[in-house]
Amino acid sequence: MLKQITTYVANNTSYVIGTDLFAGTRPDTAPDKCVTILETGGGAPVFDLPDYLDKMVQVLTRGKSYFEGQELAQEIYDLLHGKAGITTPTVDEETYYINAIEALMSPQSIGQDEKGRFEFSTNFVFRIQDQQ
Repeated sequence: MLKQITTYVANNTSYVIGTDLFAGTRPDTAPDKCVTILETGGGAPVFDLPDYLDKMVQVLTRGKSYFEGQELAQEIYDLLHGKAGITTPTVDEETYYINAIEALMSPQSIGQDEKGRFEFSTNFVFRIQDQQ
């Protein structure tokens, strides 16, 4: 699901997967300004709906200045929070239907990394159904 979510972000922003948008991990060679989409915590399965899952996702953004990192975090927040009825792009022959995306908080600063770049974090719940 992470590839599909990241592809959705890429399709709706100017960010490019593998250049300044990453899924699952951020390489050491990532640029100062970038977005990383990660899986966090376990999602709650629903016994009566085996094709449904609350997927927990963290979006980390980074910028050279505090305001660049904050602006990037807000851009992704605005793209995702409150959206519903989304069919993800097909990646590796898998497509998912997102019932709703809910931010658990607004973007928050998590400080500077070892190179002085400013990082922000936002956690989301993706309420997802398997399309296959």
